[in-house]
Amino acid sequence: MERLKHFFENFMNWVSRMTASQVMMLLGIIAGTVVGIFLLVGWVNTISYAQLYSDLDESEAGEVVAYLNDNKIPYQLSDGGRTILVPSSEVYKTRISLASQGLPRNGNIGYSIFDKNNLGMTDFLQNLNFRRALEGELVRTIMQLSEVQAARVHIVMPRDRLFKEDKKEATASVVLKLKGGGLTKQQINGISHLVASSVEGLKPENIAIIDYDGNLLSSGQEHEVVAGLTATQLDVRKQVEAYLEHKAQSMLDGVLGVGKSVIRVTADLNFQQQEKTSELYDPNSPSIRSEERTKTSNTNSDKANETSESQQEESSETVITNYELNKTVEHIIGAVGTINRLSVAVLVDGVYTPVEGADGKTTEMTYQPRSQEDLDRLAAIVKNAVGFDPQRNDQIEMVNLPFDRKDLEDDRKVLDDFYTRDFYMEIARKVGYFLLLAFLFLYFKKKAKKLFAAIGKLMPPAVPPQQATVAPVTMEGAETEEAPPVKRVMPEKRKPRLVDEMQEAAKGQPEEIAKVIRTMMVD
Repeated sequence: MERLKHFFENFMNWVSRMTASQVMMLLGIIAGTVVGIFLLVGWVNTISYAQLYSDLDESEAGEVVAYLNDNKIPYQLSDGGRTILVPSSEVYKTRISLASQGLPRNGNIGYSIFDKNNLGMTDFLQNLNFRRALEGELVRTIMQLSEVQAARVHIVMPRDRLFKEDKKEATASVVLKLKGGGLTKQQINGISHLVASSVEGLKPENIAIIDYDGNLLSSGQEHEVVAGLTATQLDVRKQVEAYLEHKAQSMLDGVLGVGKSVIRVTADLNFQQQEKTSELYDPNSPSIRSEERTKTSNTNSDKANETSESQQEESSETVITNYELNKTVEHIIGAVGTINRLSVAVLVDGVYTPVEGADGKTTEMTYQPRSQEDLDRLAAIVKNAVGFDPQRNDQIEMVNLPFDRKDLEDDRKVLDDFYTRDFYMEIARKVGYFLLLAFLFLYFKKKAKKLFAAIGKLMPPAVPPQQATVAPVTMEGAETEEAPPVKRVMPEKRKPRLVDEMQEAAKGQPEEIAKVIRTMMVD
């Protein structure tokens, strides 16, 4: 505080020695500098905005604004929020970044293209706009999938032909940009059927779907029915085999220990779908289906004499009966994926006995095969686990062989060495960080001392109260008496530079100063 006070006093003394014109010039320079700084800062902070996108939907404008806020990019809205402005230096960079995010999506023209009535439009342009609108609507629908980042749809609609033989089928192609993972087979088929259902006369087998890397995801669905079924059958077979292996392996691991056995199962599955319809008749229990009865009667008259007459009646009945045998109709659909046959292979490790050396320490392990009784027990366990059925001609093969664990032991040793080396390297790294921090602390501490010392030299030193000593003046021819020097406390205010120089000279050469004073008095 004292130094600042002296600095201010020195500045005021320097200003007091200036003329009025110099003071006005100094004030003008200071005012001009301040105004220039403000103008420069305002010019630097002035941002020139340029149009990023226009005619955006509200939802898409909200997504773009959210992206700009997340990346701390300044923006302005106009045209009711449909137009977004950003700094001109950020326009192209921001557009590229938004394009990588699949924004905005309003570049896909939809059915809104027909909101504007254009008089005089030809049928060709009308059909072209309809195709563009249909492609845009399909793109919007496909991009609703969370896995799809961007999409393009191209539809080829052939012209109408006079003859049926010359008519061609509609085709389409879809290009997808995916987010990280890919699409499942069901999703790809869903996209194909979506496009096919939206375009008249378009079949799923005429749609090609590729990704941005050019990989073909779907083409010719109808021709892939057999291949797709084969792939599904293979997946089912793998699942059945893995399930049976896990069941048997978990039981053997509980008995022998982990890594003491290996099980592989091969399942022969029946994927043939059979439908059988049978009709069974029971001849022992017939039932009447219908019955028809017909009854007839006849009357005959003979004249025995003139006075008497006799009459005779004859009747008959016919019965027709239709019988129906009991019938049973059965419609049987055979199960798909049943197991025709199982083949199981089992490898079992033996027993290792430690061998002691002369010093009583274990030197090596001796392999001993397992007994046949143990193998039979283990085979029974595996059979029960996998559902072994002799009627299906299932087979199981169990072999007792010594496992080669040399590579495993070498790998374990390498891993242990890696762990030990990483452990010591981590300790060395931490010690190195500590030493580096200590060195930086001492280095910056030393530099800080020098910096503060240099700053102290730039500040004006504090002026202590000065004491002036007045030497006695001796006249020629007069008796001089030695008198003690008179000490006088100088005021704190600094004197002019000439007086200071005289005081310094008087302190260094008092005799010379006395001669000068005597000469001045004589004159």
